[in-house]
Order: sequence, then C-alpha cells, then structure tokens
Amino acid sequence: MKLHEQLNLLTVDELKQRRDLTPIGDRSTRKAEIIEALAQYLLAGDLGSVWQRLSQLEIDAIAEAVHHWGGRFDSVRFRLRYGQVPEYFGRRRIYFYSWGTPKVEQPSVLKLFFYHGEIPEDLLPRLAGLAPRPAELAITTLSDEDLPATVASNGAAGAAEPLRLVATEALVRHDLPAVLRLIGQGGIAVGPKTGLPSSSAVAKLESILLGGDWYRPEDDLGSQRWAGGAIRPIRPFAWPLLLQVAGLAKLDGSKLALTARGSKALSQPLETVVSHLFERWQAKGAPDELRRVDLLKGQTSRSAQLSALADRRTVIAGALKDCCPVGRWISLDEFFRQMRFRNHDFEVTYNAWALYFSDSNYGSLGHEGFGSFEILQARYILAYLFEYLATLGLLDVAYTSPYHARPDYRDVWGTDDFLFLSRYDGLRYLRLNALGAFCFGLTPDYRPTVEKKPPLLATGADFGLTLLRDPEPAERLLLERIAQPSSADRWRLDPDALLRASADADERGRIRDFLDTATVGELPAEFRQLLESVGERATALADAGSARLIRCKDAAIAALLASDPSTAPHCMRAGDRLVCVPDPKLAAFRKGLVRLGLVLPETPSG
Repeated sequence: MKLHEQLNLLTVDELKQRRDLTPIGDRSTRKAEIIEALAQYLLAGDLGSVWQRLSQLEIDAIAEAVHHWGGRFDSVRFRLRYGQVPEYFGRRRIYFYSWGTPKVEQPSVLKLFFYHGEIPEDLLPRLAGLAPRPAELAITTLSDEDLPATVASNGAAGAAEPLRLVATEALVRHDLPAVLRLIGQGGIAVGPKTGLPSSSAVAKLESILLGGDWYRPEDDLGSQRWAGGAIRPIRPFAWPLLLQVAGLAKLDGSKLALTARGSKALSQPLETVVSHLFERWQAKGAPDELRRVDLLKGQTSRSAQLSALADRRTVIAGALKDCCPVGRWISLDEFFRQMRFRNHDFEVTYNAWALYFSDSNYGSLGHEGFGSFEILQARYILAYLFEYLATLGLLDVAYTSPYHARPDYRDVWGTDDFLFLSRYDGLRYLRLNALGAFCFGLTPDYRPTVEKKPPLLATGADFGLTLLRDPEPAERLLLERIAQPSSADRWRLDPDALLRASADADERGRIRDFLDTATVGELPAEFRQLLESVGERATALADAGSARLIRCKDAAIAALLASDPSTAPHCMRAGDRLVCVPDPKLAAFRKGLVRLGLVLPETPSG
C-alpha cells in the first residue's frame, strides 16, 4: 500500500500522534489536511531532525526492511541477526499499577515509517537512500584448530565433556561394502512389515561398522523411557533403511537380501552409490526421522497432520548448501541461525496441538511457545543430519553425549525429568566434506580426502598371511571368507573357500583387488597362480538354464527325436532313452512332437 492509503486507515488521534513526532507547523484538526501534511513531509520534506532521533538498532530495522525484506519488518529474522528488536516492535505500552493508570512510553519515530509492520511502497525509495544496505550476514565457521577440546555440560555436575570429532568419508568408504557383504551373507534380520533391524541385526551391524556406533554401550546411562531412554542405536539403525529405500537390499522373508543393484554397488565408485542413496532417501526415505524423537508423542495420530518428508529434507539440504562452506566447521546453533535468517523454513506439523510431551493436554505443543523451532524443526534436523547424512558420509561431525546438551526445552510443560529431548542432542558441530559437496551438486567431481591405509598383510610360504595391523571390520569380514586363522596374527589362504567365494565374477575381482592392495609389495607367484587357477575353474562351468529331461519308451524314439527336423533343433540326446529339452524351447518341441504323431503328457510341474 502507498503512504496516503496507510495514513487514511488511521484515526485522527493516531495521525496527530505521528504529526507530533515531526517539525510540521500545521496544527490542522481535519483528517484530510493532517494526512496531506504528513505525506508531504515524509515523501519530500527534510527528514534530518527525525532521522537523528533514531537509534542504530532502529536504523538497522529500516535498512533490513527496505533492502532485504520488501519493506516488511521480520522480527524473527531481525532478532536472529541483532539479538534484539527495537522496542517499538516489541513492548508498546508500560503499565504502572500504583493508580491503575497506564503510562505511555516515549513514542518512537519508527511509527512514521512503519504501518502495521510495513513501510509504504512509495516511501521505500527515499528510505533506501537514507539507510545504508546492510552487509550480508557473515557465517561463523571454524577450522580443526578452532574447535574446542571440551564442551561444558548443562547438567547438575556441570563438568566439561570431551568433543568427539569424526571425519565420515573414511567411515562410509569402509561401512558401505561391509554392510552390503553382511546382507549378502543373510546376516541382517528385519521386521517383515517395517523393515527395521532387529536387536541382533543391530549388534551385527555395529560389530562391522568402522568405529561402531556414534556412542559406545558405556556412554548410555540406561535412563528410563520417560526420561529419554536409550541413546543407541543410530548408525546401525540407519543402514538397513538407507539400503532398502535405494533398492540395494530387499526383504526376503525375515531377512534382507542383496538385489542385483546391491551386488553391482560393490563394484561401483563410492560417490556413485552414495549419491544414489542420498537421492532416494531425500525422495522416499521412511520412516519419518521425527519418529526417532521418542519423547514426542502423538505423531501417529491422524490429527497430527505432519508435513511431507521430501519437502522438509529439500529445505534442509538447501540450507546446508547455502550456509555450510565446504571444509569448515559450523556449530549447530550457528547453522540454525543462518538457516532461519536466510529463509530456509519448513513446517513439521500443521496441527501442533496433536503433539505433546508427557500429557496430551498440559504438554501439548499447541500452547504458546511449546511448539517452537527449537522443539520441532531443530530436533527433526538433528535426527536427519546425525542419523542419515552423517552415516552416508556427507557430513563430518563433532559431538558429545546428548545428556543435558540442549536444555532449550525446559520451559515446556512435562519435561522436568527429561535428560535430553532426543538422542541426537549431542551433535554440536558439522562440516560439509568433499563427498557431501559432490552429492549436493556443489562440485562436478569427487576428490577423496581419505588417507591411504598402511598394508594389512605380509605373504608367506604355503599361502600364509601375517597381519601387520589390526584389520578393520570390513577387512576382517572379507578375510574370514577366503582364509583360515592359525593364530592371532597368522592366517592361511584357503583354496576351497577362495573358489566358493569366486563363483561371482564381480566378487572374484574384488577379492583379487583386496589381496593386491592389502599386501606388502607384489603378490608372490604362487598366490597369482592360485588366483588364476581359481579364475579358470570358476568359469569352467556355466548355468545354461533349466530344462526338461524326457524319457522315451525305447531308444528308437529317442533317436528319432534327436534327428528329425521337427524336434531335433529343440532337444539333445541325453542317454540311450533320454532327451533334454531347454525350457525356452519346450513349446516348439511339443509342436514338433505333434507333427511326428507323438504327444508329451502334461505333468503337475509342467
């Protein structure tokens, strides 16, 4: 709206209050004349005396509205940047109760420029010349050296807690093939309807993940469910879900099985597979990450009206690209601040009244202040980042235990006994790494930053292998498939096991690559000869498909079928009275039999 339109909406008393803030000499009492005088002054008069009465915070409010927010004042974003808002936009009146009479505070000249929180459109150009354009909000980032070694706890003891730093590219490079191999061996039991890993599957997964889970068993204080519950699992919980939604694994009864795509993934570049996993989780990932915030009740009710998962994830991914310089650490609080200031907004629910803590009435998030960004959006983001993106190796993480890590929920009813709001509250800093930059489309190519590992094995006589270091879980998993241990650090390559594992051509190549890269120097001649022999024997036979074995009444009929043009192209002699018919040729073979005056009886299997 233009200035005249905004002024016309005010009462005469409100207009007079604004006129009293200016040096206008006209004391007219008619509304139209007051409007004209105010408009003339604000659009063309000397604003110097009024401008001098503005505080720097008030000038900043005008500048942000004019240059960044289309003339409208955004109190939330302004507070995120400046830490406070001008009093004009907050507390308008101060009441003193000695005589029950309200005392009006000193009026702000901001009311000359803002009308219902908005600057009139024809006043914008003038104010744009008076209020300098604010600089872009700088992002506070840190290097490895800048990160604190410890973080103060908000618990009763108040002791400092060590900050744990994890570069996740090395983890996913190890974990992805390890988990795929474990699934290929039928080692992951999941719920037949939910696809969620069982407790035994979680234990197996944790044992083969590099470094295990984010938290060790001894990190879990064993709190009651009403106080927060278990802080584990996180990474072992995420992997089966990520692989299922991406089509690399599928339900086979009560266990997961590798799909053809999953087997192929073992031979594909890491960035290709991880990028696919990320894209599929963004679009189709389930269940909702919010479900992992166990203390938040009411999520499964229809009245919760939760927003679309893909929409939430898209917004957060956009914020990561916009707010996280590659290779630099950023605190979660700074990320949240930048995300909200830069308008990366999303809703978690369209009916906060349906979500609650402890009690559906008193603890409902519909009460003012209960369903804030810190409670809903922030907790969803923490789960999404720590459980899925960090597991995929897109984000490096620095974290502490979740206990009392983020006490921003203390004012919400029913949370007095909570030790944390989510098991992800301990995530303190994140860093977008090279793999994340590639998957987010920030770089055209992926250049690994993972350090080269020292050799694992030294070869000896009679296919002996000596460990030179502790094997990583994935290395041990593969070693156990092809070799037998003779002592703690000595193994022997098992030709029979090697042959069984080499039935698949891709796996045969991976075993050869493993032995080439894991051993000191070149493989000895006897090892190379064994691998070549295994390769020849593994390819000596091929499955030509299923077929029917047909018994003839006598050898003459078998000879006829194997020689007559009507049937010979579709069968082969398999004995004195036997012929073999490949399944794809069975229909043609039956037609040929009819031309010979014969018929093959139907069987229950045919």
